[in-house]
Amino acid sequence: MSPQVTFKSNEDKAPQESVDSAGKPVAPAPRLSDAVRAPYAPSHGSAPSAMPQPPVGLEDLGPAAGLRVVGPEREKWLQGMQSNDLSASPYGGAVAGAFLGAKGRLVAVGLLWRRRDEVIVTTDPDRLEALRAHLDKLLIMEDCEMQEAPGLRRLRYWPADAPPRSVAAHILGSPQPLGFELLLPEAEAQSLLETLRDRPRPDLAEAWRIATGVPKWGAELDEDTTPVEAGLDPLLSFSKGCYVGQEVVAMATYRGRVAWNLVRLEVEGLAPAAGSKLGAGGKGRVTSSTQVGGTALLLGYVHKEQIVPGSVVQLEDGRPAKVLGLPYASLPGAGVCA
Repeated sequence: MSPQVTFKSNEDKAPQESVDSAGKPVAPAPRLSDAVRAPYAPSHGSAPSAMPQPPVGLEDLGPAAGLRVVGPEREKWLQGMQSNDLSASPYGGAVAGAFLGAKGRLVAVGLLWRRRDEVIVTTDPDRLEALRAHLDKLLIMEDCEMQEAPGLRRLRYWPADAPPRSVAAHILGSPQPLGFELLLPEAEAQSLLETLRDRPRPDLAEAWRIATGVPKWGAELDEDTTPVEAGLDPLLSFSKGCYVGQEVVAMATYRGRVAWNLVRLEVEGLAPAAGSKLGAGGKGRVTSSTQVGGTALLLGYVHKEQIVPGSVVQLEDGRPAKVLGLPYASLPGAGVCA
């Protein structure tokens, strides 16, 4: 393989506390008490002609589906198990990563919560057992171990224009595409739910996800999906070193070996159902849709030649859908190559 598509080795390297793998300083973990809504600006292409109402409030995501990793080599091992740079997360915060199989397809996506004496990996509840089995096969000689992570609850705060009131300054979290993510002990989570009583409407939360282009497991993502075609390049580190599936990701990124890409689209009229055909043949399909006034906003897979903003792709009912751009924070060539 040419040097262009080879990642740095992470041999004998464990993440450091104050700098990431590229030597850049890591900021302290963000506080919930400072969380405010950031304006949406697409990384590629244009925003929809009509945006849904942004959700606001504290969403209860339920008991955390998580794994606790402890031991002296926990961070070094996890650097090689998933796609992102764990050292880019401050203690008390989290980084989103993709866990891949040897062929570069998704096993699960999740958050890696970095603590002083442990890392807690949270994922979708229906992916926990698959992730556990996947990691268990890869934990061989490293001086660390996986454990259950009971007694924790996941919350998501959808910020407003002003920071939340009456929130303790010690509550830390991680800003992610859909809001400010929190992983708290059960008692502390219940106390926060009592303090912040506003809840986001589920339909608005889903509409916002689709409008901004955030992929979801079971809709845009499954075990046949690769992170590059799904626009998960914000979860890919090109500086930290090797990880499972990295070679396939490198080939797909630098040599353009991806035929289908997830994009944001819009079309006039009623929203087509998920699963509707999109374009001609292959994997072209609508994966998610929502209605905003007289316009339907979609996520769907199109052939790579149609990812250019403004491209027109025909729905199976004959209507022309306009491509708006790639998913949330995604860039052509993952932002590292043309």
